[in-house]
Parts: sequence; C-alpha cells; structure tokens
Amino acid sequence: MKLSMFLIALSSISISPSLAFAGIYITAGTDVSTRCYVNFYIEDELGRQTGQPPTGPDLAEIPGTGGHYGTDSIFREDTKESGPESIEFSISSFPAGRFKLVLFTEITTSYWLQVSIVNDKKKSIHQDFFGYATAASPISFEFDHYPSSATPTPITKIDSIGGLRQSVIAALKLEQLGDPAFASRLDKLLSKAQADAASGKNKQAAGRLEQFVRRLDAAFKKTADPNDGDDPDDVKSAGSMKRFITKTALDSLSADAKTLIAALEKKSKK
Repeated sequence: MKLSMFLIALSSISISPSLAFAGIYITAGTDVSTRCYVNFYIEDELGRQTGQPPTGPDLAEIPGTGGHYGTDSIFREDTKESGPESIEFSISSFPAGRFKLVLFTEITTSYWLQVSIVNDKKKSIHQDFFGYATAASPISFEFDHYPSSATPTPITKIDSIGGLRQSVIAALKLEQLGDPAFASRLDKLLSKAQADAASGKNKQAAGRLEQFVRRLDAAFKKTADPNDGDDPDDVKSAGSMKRFITKTALDSLSADAKTLIAALEKKSKK
C-alpha cells in the first residue's frame, strides 16, 4: 500500500424508530464501504467518477482507481442482531489532483463524517463533520490529494442556502427541531436570504442568515424570539408553535449558516 492515503468515515442515523448506520472508508489501496441508505461517488476535475452514482452501475472512470463491490451484514448495538447490509468498495490506488466527494441518501437522515488525511511525509490532519441530508439534497465536499505536499489539505464541505433549507426539513423530520410551524418560519427567512443572494444582495442575505442563527439560539435557550414581529404571520403563529432545537441540530445548522455568512460578507466587500 502507498504511504499517501486519505481516510473518510461516515456514520448515519435514519428516522426513528429504527437505527441505521453508514460508513465510508477511502484510502489509496484499501477499502471503501458505504452502509445502509448512504452511497457516494468521487469526481475529478474532468467529470470522471469512481464509486456509485445515484443512477446506473458502479464506476471506476478516474485513472488509477478501480476495485470491486461486496456486501456484509452490520451488527446493531441496539438490538444485538445483524442489521442492514453494508457495501464495500476496494480502490486499488488513488491519483493526485483535486476532487469532489458526493454523498447521497435514499432517506432523510443525519450523518457523521470523520476525515483523516495522511501524505507521503507522514503528516496528517483529522476532521469531523455532522449534518443532515435528504434524498433531494446530496452533500458535497471538495478536497485536494497531493501526496508529496508539505502538509495535507483539509476537506471542505460545499454549503448553500438551498442545502441549509433541506437540512431544516431533515432536522424537523428527525424530531430534532420544533414543529412544522416553527420549521416554516425558519424556511421563510432562508427563502428570503436565498432570493437576496441570487439577486446579488449579499449583505442583506448575510443579515437574514444572522437572524436565522439568532432564532435558533433563542429556541435552544427558550428565550424570546428576536425576530418576533418581523412578519404578521409570525405574530399569529407564535403562541401555538412548538419552538425547540436539539444541541446537535443547533451546532450543525448554525455552523453551516455562519460559513455562508462569511462567504456572503466576503463577496459584499468586493
């Protein structure tokens, strides 16, 4: 096995009451496995793919990559029995370059992504990601793989306001965020931010995302909503809506929103 390698591991939890686990492991010369309702593919700058795309057979289009799929049963800690099957994909090697990793799901789910990157100089970095996904919204990451570089380059999640809206939907369905009325209030704010960003009003879009973060924080702390009164519909539904958010949902949604705010503020200064 080559010394240059990177390792990506994903854990996923499906909608209650049953639990499902997902894992992805990628190295230059060993296994890739996707468990349960999550799958993936890697794409290079020319659009060539290796892995399992949403439709069609598994691919190994990127030069230097190849392998085979297999299945295995997952031991479930909750029931002490065998659970769903996992999918194993063995990559024989992995070239240098810039790539995109795309995760897609068949169900609404939360995911946990752990990343370790090691290069030829035995320098390494380790990262953790947590988030939400729906079948309508694949999760994408970008990364560079240059084995001879002084230090490995971190993998970066590609965020969008549309993706954040899908995450709100997923958190609601997973019972980690209020009720439909509260989720609708959040989505309305994000919809306005998305429209602002699309028309080049980056400062206004960033401001709405800041309101979104404050609204989440208020729900978690069970304090007064700082945006109450901004919209007549908000005032009408404020008394009856179920306003809460779990700590994991707060951390994930806020982190994505803050990444978007920083990007919008950078654009507004140009």
